[in-house]
Amino acid sequence: MIWRSICLLLLVLGIRFEVGYLYQLAKGQIALLWKAKPIDAVLQGDALSPDQRAKLELVQAIREFAQREIGLNPSQNYTAYVDIGRGPVSWNLVVCPQDRLEPLEWSYPIVGTVPYRGYFDRATAEQARDKYIAEGYDTYLRPVSAYSTLGWFSDPVVSPMLRYSEGDLADLIIHELTHATVWIKGDVAFNEGLASFVGETGALMWLQRECGADAQAVRQVLDERADRVIFRKFMRDIASRLQSLYQSHSPRKSTLRQQIFEAGRTEFHTLPLKTDLYARFPSWKLNNARMALYRVYRERADVFARVYIACGDDLKATVEVLRECADAEDPSAWLEDWLKGPSP
Repeated sequence: MIWRSICLLLLVLGIRFEVGYLYQLAKGQIALLWKAKPIDAVLQGDALSPDQRAKLELVQAIREFAQREIGLNPSQNYTAYVDIGRGPVSWNLVVCPQDRLEPLEWSYPIVGTVPYRGYFDRATAEQARDKYIAEGYDTYLRPVSAYSTLGWFSDPVVSPMLRYSEGDLADLIIHELTHATVWIKGDVAFNEGLASFVGETGALMWLQRECGADAQAVRQVLDERADRVIFRKFMRDIASRLQSLYQSHSPRKSTLRQQIFEAGRTEFHTLPLKTDLYARFPSWKLNNARMALYRVYRERADVFARVYIACGDDLKATVEVLRECADAEDPSAWLEDWLKGPSP
């Protein structure tokens, strides 16, 4: 099975990538596939700490819940485990011009066009980042604790995932399983918005069923969701100011954009946040690459929420509707038409 997966990986990646990039992708994915051990077998051993054991058992329960209660695709995803230490498992590099909020895009087999490049090796990722910085681009290199191969391979649980809280672990697993259930090739904003909505909603369902509606873990998640709404609006406001600046004819764009970022840091302290979810924001390096990525991952949430409400707050029914839009030329427009109901 492992050699079949390796051959499939190399075939899927094809010759469209430069040799060096292809090599590091293949090497990283093959290493994960080679080291992965079935979770059932790992649980029978004695190498796990009590917390690691509990988290792997939790993964199994969440995965079953996601398939049974949410309707996500049955698969072998997250049925194996790989200990990679503290991680992360990979690095994503976002590259953006300094005068636009439009990240560079690359075309990949399977997934289509995406606004980032993935690296399994940090040194290689940093080398690529430095190259783009030297060319005058904004960059953001971020660690990734989990990712989805969209059902082409059996994605394993990796050790950094086991440090997540129960709610965050449920969100991550459901998010990634959603990618393997509904994926619109070449539309990252739609895919990430959809998976974020299903992941967050499904994780709350899980916690409410397991802990009770009034549990502290549930209240914490609800407070964090409220903070996310406030913070997203805050970030959209910053992005709107940047967009206006970049569309202007000002000769001082570089200076003025830094003033916008600094004003944002000051305004952050006035936000009525309930949790410390964004406590590290003042130390973030703000540039177009980070802003562009944030917009990609948080766009279009409104339409998914409206479909969910129209389905009677039934997430499984919502996922079925989302499956139907996958073949549409414009999935967002298809959902808007579905919300309007049948024509009279």
